[in-house]
Amino acid sequence: MKFIKLATAAHVNGVLRHPHEGVLHVTDEEAKRVIENDAALDVTDDFSDLQDAQAPAESITTDADRGAPSRRAAKPAADTAKE
Repeated sequence: MKFIKLATAAHVNGVLRHPHEGVLHVTDEEAKRVIENDAALDVTDDFSDLQDAQAPAESITTDADRGAPSRRAAKPAADTAKE
């Protein structure tokens, strides 16, 4: 796991993230991808091994991931609403 600090807005684990969100704890593969795209800096050396072990991996869940109904699905189709 690596700690990264975004230099610009970037997709991290499939979600658009922004620099003001602070340091993110991500997998080595995700860190490598974002860093190679010049979107982040590796700040892992600023953290101890204990902090690395205790920090949860970055995981944002979207409504689609949770299986929640989307707002669009709840609305009736335009052609059926006008009869």
